[in-house]
Amino acid sequence: MKKYNVIIRVFILFFSMAHLGNNTFAQEESSNSKKQATFIYNFFKYVDWSNFNELTSFNVGVMGDDGDLVYDELVTISKTEKAKNLPIKIKRLNDLTQLDDIQILYFDKAASLKFEAIYAAIANKHILVVSKDYPYGKSMINFIMDGDKVQYELNEKKCEAAGLKVSKLLTVVAIKSEKEWNGLINKFENLANTSDKTVEIDTKDLAKIVKEQKRLLSEIETNSKKIEIQKDQLKQQEAELSIKEKQIAESKKQIEESQKEIEKQKNLITEQLQKIAIQQENLEMLNSNVAATIKELSQQQEKLEGEKQKLTAIQDEYVDIEKKLKVKELLVNKQGKTIKVQGHEIVAKEGTIESQKSIIWLSLVFLIVVSALGILAYRSYRLKNKANIVISSQKEEIEIQHHILEDKNKEITDSINYAKRIQDAILPPLKLVRGYIPDSFILYEPKDIVAGDFYWMEGVNNLIIFAAADCTGHGVPGAMVSLVCHNAMNRAVREFMLVEPDEILNKTRELVIETFEKSDNEVKDGMDIALCTINTESNKLSFAGANNGLYFIRNGELTEIKPDKQPIGKYIDAKPFTKHVMNLEKGDVIYTFSDGYADQFGGPKGKKFMYKPFREMLLSIHEKPMEEQHELLSDSFKKWRGEIEQIDDVCIIGVRI
Repeated sequence: MKKYNVIIRVFILFFSMAHLGNNTFAQEESSNSKKQATFIYNFFKYVDWSNFNELTSFNVGVMGDDGDLVYDELVTISKTEKAKNLPIKIKRLNDLTQLDDIQILYFDKAASLKFEAIYAAIANKHILVVSKDYPYGKSMINFIMDGDKVQYELNEKKCEAAGLKVSKLLTVVAIKSEKEWNGLINKFENLANTSDKTVEIDTKDLAKIVKEQKRLLSEIETNSKKIEIQKDQLKQQEAELSIKEKQIAESKKQIEESQKEIEKQKNLITEQLQKIAIQQENLEMLNSNVAATIKELSQQQEKLEGEKQKLTAIQDEYVDIEKKLKVKELLVNKQGKTIKVQGHEIVAKEGTIESQKSIIWLSLVFLIVVSALGILAYRSYRLKNKANIVISSQKEEIEIQHHILEDKNKEITDSINYAKRIQDAILPPLKLVRGYIPDSFILYEPKDIVAGDFYWMEGVNNLIIFAAADCTGHGVPGAMVSLVCHNAMNRAVREFMLVEPDEILNKTRELVIETFEKSDNEVKDGMDIALCTINTESNKLSFAGANNGLYFIRNGELTEIKPDKQPIGKYIDAKPFTKHVMNLEKGDVIYTFSDGYADQFGGPKGKKFMYKPFREMLLSIHEKPMEEQHELLSDSFKKWRGEIEQIDDVCIIGVRI
């Protein structure tokens, strides 16, 4: 504020010196016209034009001014001076139609202009109107002369209406009221009639002003030194700024290189996605073939069941015939014995003709019966041979079907083994896992050849993201769902650049639903998952879970971080997933897992293992090396299961900080 007052006082002094007729500087400027021209030139410095950026020069239009006194002085100034680094051009105007490109219009009473006509001609132009000897309040700036002295009034409102901003310095020096204006005119008239005493007073006033000028010049010199110091500081700051600009340029270069590297990574990711898409198509084709083969096997099985039923019926008929033949054979044997006895009786009773006739007739009847039985036995024999031929033929057909089933089973098994190779290809190799987390283990025990459980890991700058996931079902159906969910997680991180676990799960759910909605049938399959992000710089753990939680052990105390009770997939009351954040310390142990371990049936009573014994076991082994923990968990699972079939896939990830 003090500096501002000094500048105002210097400005007042400057104008006062210009007004004093007895001052040497005033005598050097010689005439009122030169003083007015100097004032007009200074107006360029202390008035701001709103259209300044559009100007290429400052143009002054002069009207009236008999003898071109002010005009000539302005021309002289324009040859050596500039206004705000723009050249100054002086133009003699004949009428108000020539106001284009004019910034200051100067006129006196010799121009015989009316202000109504002037403001109408100016319209929306940014022109400063400067007049001389006109009544108070009509012009923007109005000069009044008294001998060698120049005074002026200033109308700020009219200036602002023309788009001109006047410096406070001009306002301080200007006459501020009509009363002051009229009083000044009266004072000038009185001064014209004053005595020599008045002149002495003016001289004393001049001495005071000169003294004040010296003091102000001293202050200006002090301020100039300060300005020089500030200039040096500014140069130093500019040098520092230049260094920072170079650093920024280097940073930009590094960013550009990083962007190029990102583009390369994006291209690699695109290629990987294309390969995965091809593998998915192959898998879909393979599944289609497997489904067709299973359907064909089912039809053949039904056909075999029908043939088996027919064969069983023939065998039953053969058994019945055999039983009847045995009964008839017994009857024949019995009748044979009877005939033998009767033969002895015939020998004993040779004399009895009637008895012999009876015996003969009985023999004939016996022969007829025996013949009939022989024919029946022969027919049964032929039926038995025919049945044996049919059975032999069916046996051969069954053997052929058995070979076909074995071939189909081998083909299906080979297809599933190929699917396992595809699934193994998407799982992060243990070498990569050890690279990201050296002190860790992964226990992965699929129920079938392929699995619905999978483990997943990504590294992004200083972040390590890993998860244990459990998709709907197991075997081939579970593996199909796992491919969809695995691909969705990769896209969430690599394509959408997400690293926070809750954001990854939200995006994964969106992508999985989008994939399954393409089907004509409603698909309710999905995934349960425990997802962690470890920041290796800040040592913070972020976790989000879908139905699967996390166990955290520190100083022998286990803490369970519960998941959101909703899956990754279509769900009626779906909500955004919750992110949990924890500070990590050296020695902390983290476990993520699917439900296969705790849900396995076994033990003496054939019951589930359950989560409480699972937590107790983790607490008992958490201080042991990770490899040993892996072996202990695996051995315990096999021992618990015993001869009972494994009911689900098992996946456990252990990490020590």
